[in-house]
Amino acid sequence: MDNSYKIDVFTSTGNYPVFVGWDIFDQILECLKTINGINRIFIISDKGSLNYANKLKEILEMSGVLVESYSIDSGEINKNLNTVIEVYKWLSKLKAERKNLLIGVGGGVVGDLSGFIAATYLRGLHFGLVPTTLLAMVDSSIGGKVAVDLENGKNLVGAFYQPKFVLDDISSLDTLPKRELISGWAEVIKHALIFDSVLFHHFEKNYENIKKIDKDTVKLISKSIELKANCVSDDEKETKGQRILLNYGHTIAHALESLTSYSKYLHGEAVSIGMMGAAYISNGLGLLTNEEVNRQRVLLENFGLPTKIVENINFDLLLDIMQSDKKTVDNSINWVVLNNIGSASICNSVSRDLVLSSLKKLMIKN
Repeated sequence: MDNSYKIDVFTSTGNYPVFVGWDIFDQILECLKTINGINRIFIISDKGSLNYANKLKEILEMSGVLVESYSIDSGEINKNLNTVIEVYKWLSKLKAERKNLLIGVGGGVVGDLSGFIAATYLRGLHFGLVPTTLLAMVDSSIGGKVAVDLENGKNLVGAFYQPKFVLDDISSLDTLPKRELISGWAEVIKHALIFDSVLFHHFEKNYENIKKIDKDTVKLISKSIELKANCVSDDEKETKGQRILLNYGHTIAHALESLTSYSKYLHGEAVSIGMMGAAYISNGLGLLTNEEVNRQRVLLENFGLPTKIVENINFDLLLDIMQSDKKTVDNSINWVVLNNIGSASICNSVSRDLVLSSLKKLMIKN
């Protein structure tokens, strides 16, 4: 198909394709061919992606497959064990079997949740992902990290469990609320910041056109997905020090989301602020120049992303929450820092004073 791409992710449990294109929902039938013997499918979506879940269900049922569907409430606040238990009960009532397929249709919350359920119910169901948000397409759907949140932290209960396929229909972004679409650009920009200076420069020069989601956007989004796919293929379970680079900005972001009860910031908004904090830390370590920090800030703002915290924050409490981060080792946070635009590394010797001074730079001065 013209203007469509297939990107392969390589894992220890088998390789899987990511299909990226415009108006390609009917390729779900091609996706099923990657799995033998699928005759029953369970779809999990949220209220915001219900139309797309119904569209997929119709396509699948026309091909003769039996499909059941379940819809959860939208929002990160619902990505918890209580929701998981409700879905377990639904699957049990319908007598789901290990040979069945579970498909998550929606944003990152649905993807993380459905993947966690697939990994744990009956010790493992087949599962696939049909992301309908930009954030999920370029980030959470790639690499097999599945998890749910606890009250004191994000994604603290989870596993590595790879999907059988990912289907990214970029046309679904047409109906995405503007704020959610803007939020998704944070992860796209992040991939350029840590891996590809040429792509970052392309964003700087062409951001006005890039923000218009159309068929020309497919190639750009597929490039961002390819950057992440290559990274997770090289370091599937974050043991080689490569995949952790994808967490640039996330230590602060996750803590900020937790501190504000997942109700103030969308994930990409928190990541944008977190990346600025990480850039200030990088600058304080003598790695990133003032000019490069400013280039990052300007690009994020040109995409409509926040670079400052708008409310009063207890920074000592924020830092305490960061200590619960999964990247903390021996009570020391493994910070992802930028050496320059397009190159990132890990530093576990950042002083508390530098972290606090960097966090305070994120505050809007009254």
